[in-house]
Amino acid sequence: MPMESGPRVHPFEAWEEGEVLRLTLLNKASIDNWVIKDILRLLDLLDPHGLRPVLVEQEDLVRMTPEARLLLVRACRSGDRPVAFLAHDIPERIQAEFFARFHRPAFPFRVFGFREEAEHWLLGQRAVKVFSLS
Repeated sequence: MPMESGPRVHPFEAWEEGEVLRLTLLNKASIDNWVIKDILRLLDLLDPHGLRPVLVEQEDLVRMTPEARLLLVRACRSGDRPVAFLAHDIPERIQAEFFARFHRPAFPFRVFGFREEAEHWLLGQRAVKVFSLS
């Protein structure tokens, strides 16, 4: 398969925002195994102990390969970092709820329609986790 010319554009952004890690899957992103691995590595770099929760947002027309979906499911069987998925529309909500019900991630996972609700839940999850470690 020929290599694409020009610089590779990352299909996601991740950053620290207070006590929460933020992950945005960018518009028209194609998510494959390499991207899933990059996301997991970056989250581990930002929070090596896995104590900080993650708020995930998905922009329009994000596409994930079947192989990447399988890798994500395997990664969800381990770890206990809480994840809130911010669904901006009904198809995103359906997709995220299906993921939660069908794949049953080992970590706390909830779908929200509003950022404030998601942040409130995530900070509560962080407090429970920090308290349980002390």
